[in-house]
Amino acid sequence: MSNNGVSANKAWIVCGLLLLATMINYMDRLTLNQTISRIMVDFDFQKDFYGKIEGVFGLAFAFGAITTGLIVDKVSVKFLYPLMVFFWSLSGFMTGLARDKEELLYCRAALGFFEAANWPCALVTTQRLLAPSKRTMGNSILQSGAALGAVITPIIVELCLHSQLPGTLAHLAGWRITFLIVGLIGLLWILLWSIVTKDISLNASDESFASENSKSSFQAMYEILSDRRFWVLQFMVLAINSTWHFLRAWLPLYLREAHGYTESQVNWFSSGYYLASDAGALTAGFLTLLLISKGASVINSRKWVYGFFSLFTLLSIPAAFMPSGPLFLVVLIMIGFSTLALFPSYYSFSQDLTVKHQGKITGALGSLNWVGMFVMQISAGYLIQRTENNYFASFITDGFGIEEARKLAQGQAYTWGIIIAGIPPILALIALHLFWYEKNKSTQTPAAS
Repeated sequence: MSNNGVSANKAWIVCGLLLLATMINYMDRLTLNQTISRIMVDFDFQKDFYGKIEGVFGLAFAFGAITTGLIVDKVSVKFLYPLMVFFWSLSGFMTGLARDKEELLYCRAALGFFEAANWPCALVTTQRLLAPSKRTMGNSILQSGAALGAVITPIIVELCLHSQLPGTLAHLAGWRITFLIVGLIGLLWILLWSIVTKDISLNASDESFASENSKSSFQAMYEILSDRRFWVLQFMVLAINSTWHFLRAWLPLYLREAHGYTESQVNWFSSGYYLASDAGALTAGFLTLLLISKGASVINSRKWVYGFFSLFTLLSIPAAFMPSGPLFLVVLIMIGFSTLALFPSYYSFSQDLTVKHQGKITGALGSLNWVGMFVMQISAGYLIQRTENNYFASFITDGFGIEEARKLAQGQAYTWGIIIAGIPPILALIALHLFWYEKNKSTQTPAAS
């Protein structure tokens, strides 16, 4: 039996629904990344404006995270979750109807705001359904949905853009049809959620609240924000997401412009990249359960798993200098495999801080993180475009033709971004080992289910 009197089988089924929600979340998000080359041509903008789009998405995500975090602790997650899925699916659908780059920007802002609800809602759910020893596995399942969605999205894009008969509606709609299709998928999830959770209580038990009920919300949140573990978590989430979201946003363009891969090759590689990421998230959960079963503490198991995978993100450094080819693509896949594997440990650590205020904590961490992503993406777009322009001018001065100079400049534009992308997780590992302490003794040893 799991928490809240829910059978173990039913709890894992609910975790499966969290996987699907995260999958849909990423499908709505990644459709833009996989079609951005076409959209940039249709709406006539460059990489600096693309960086602005990604940045505004992140800023809206920050507001959505803190808003949902405040709400989810006070209202039923059973009803809030499907409501947010509906609105982010609607935002994704409307992206396919955008008429210019400004409307595209507004749609992405709306998508970011509503998509932010996924993590406060999902982490409140796994916290209330699963014992501490099972949460990393539950969080691995929900996080693997990000990679699953990212596997499916390039396939949908490929089928919509390269496998349609001329003259059909899908062919005439071009890149827009992918947003319309993906936007409708969320409605199916809402139906499944309603059926599966009909007889399940996702409210926190009185026993879970017992140690926190004597404190006001303000006092409890002040204590949490004064706890150095909160700031360790904030550094962790910024570090992991800097790696993950830089590659999510820029990898398709990097492969096309710096390495000369075709749109179809990028789509199929992207599916493989995110399939490996999915395997990484699930592997992190299984390894944590294995270490716990061998007698390691819950806390140490999470630390070791996080540390193991963070080492592999440093492969971004040699990747930045590698020529195109199978080895280069394998190295990128290893980076994706390792980066997504970092999230489950982070989520599980965050669930150790509080029960009553889990939504607020998740929202606060997510909000500050996405302000960071806003700055990162705006800066990335600006620096990549500026670097390309500088190299282009230099190659023209050296006597190269315009097209050759442009290709050479594009090949140089992303180098520093790729180098830096894999470094933050290892810095977070150092912070985790130096500053994390075990306050809740119940998470030091394996917990019963």
